[in-house]
Amino acid sequence: MEPNRQMPPDKRSLPMTTAAIVLSVIAASTVCCFYSAFLCGILGIIFALLSKGGERTMSKNAKAALCVSAVSAVMSVLLLAGSFVMLIAQYGSFEAFWKAYMDLVQTYSNSSL
Repeated sequence: MEPNRQMPPDKRSLPMTTAAIVLSVIAASTVCCFYSAFLCGILGIIFALLSKGGERTMSKNAKAALCVSAVSAVMSVLLLAGSFVMLIAQYGSFEAFWKAYMDLVQTYSNSSL
């Protein structure tokens, strides 16, 4: 190796990696709240991928953020789908659930008067 030869600068983005980590932690901690977990998970994935910059590989932190964000987004979608499956299993259809819900609302609104 030549003594005057310099290594090319690392083009990875540290702020994007940090944003991906923060969003992945938020997504993982709010996985039961569909909207925030899904939104933060997707943004965490995007920021982790953008953190590569012009490099071919991601840093270890960006890879971890990518994995946590993806798992959190998938878990929130599965939780929402499971909720709808259980709703259908319990009531038979969404219309039957809505009727039972409206009956409860009507019962409690009339009893408070």
